[in-house]
Amino acid sequence: MLLERRHLSLVLVLLLTASAGCTGLLGSEPGAGGADANGTATPADANGPAPGSSGFDAAAIERGHFETLSDSSFTTSLSFQLSTVRDGENRSVFINRTVAIDRENGRSLATGELVRASGDTLATTTYTADETTAERRVLTRGDDTMTDYRSASPPYDGQVRPVNESSVIDRSLLQSLGTDINWTYAGTGTVDGDSVSRFEATGGEVTGFAADTAVSTNVSANGTTESASATVLVDEDGVVRSFQYRVTTERDGQPVTVTLSLSVSQVGDTTVAEPDWLSNA
Repeated sequence: MLLERRHLSLVLVLLLTASAGCTGLLGSEPGAGGADANGTATPADANGPAPGSSGFDAAAIERGHFETLSDSSFTTSLSFQLSTVRDGENRSVFINRTVAIDRENGRSLATGELVRASGDTLATTTYTADETTAERRVLTRGDDTMTDYRSASPPYDGQVRPVNESSVIDRSLLQSLGTDINWTYAGTGTVDGDSVSRFEATGGEVTGFAADTAVSTNVSANGTTESASATVLVDEDGVVRSFQYRVTTERDGQPVTVTLSLSVSQVGDTTVAEPDWLSNA
């Protein structure tokens, strides 16, 4: 079965919302992964080690990922890139976001960066501790840089929101990974010194995992898929330590490439320090 485009919406909404205002992505408007994050494949003939009796046990992975990260400190990174050609020029949008959760000290820090096709860059840093959230936004447009500081506390009825970890460990994405893809076991590796199992899918097994409303205007639903691939690394607790996705399609005769990367690192070993700009907020 082809993956429904709504499955990617969960991650893209997180990225796009966190990076603030991304309409007209390609228009004229202005894996903190751990060591060996890509894993080292070990040849194998059977389904490799993973939560459950054999193979890609989606239910066990969903449960293990959610329960482990709900009780542990961790760092997760998400990145999204959409590249195409418009008016004879290469145009790309980059969205990156990292969330660090420090449960021991009750602190969390999120950093996000949006780079528009115009070259404008918006960098946002959000820090939450003691039920108070501070935020710094830095907009770079050409040679001009504008910095804005904000802060808020409950009930958070304004633009500033606390770091949202629930969207990072939401089960919907994990459910989608197990529902529609026939993953092939590709060996074992390590992330942050932890053993992981590697699963891969290519071609028609992953096409359709392309876009939500925010990017559907740039990727034709009926476009010709040139190539598609996805890779997942899962540790022994069921935590998805890495997810890599790439598809190249065609729109109006021009190539369009979408890549998505998610990594989880420093599980149980993430510490968040107060940002040095906190007093300004």
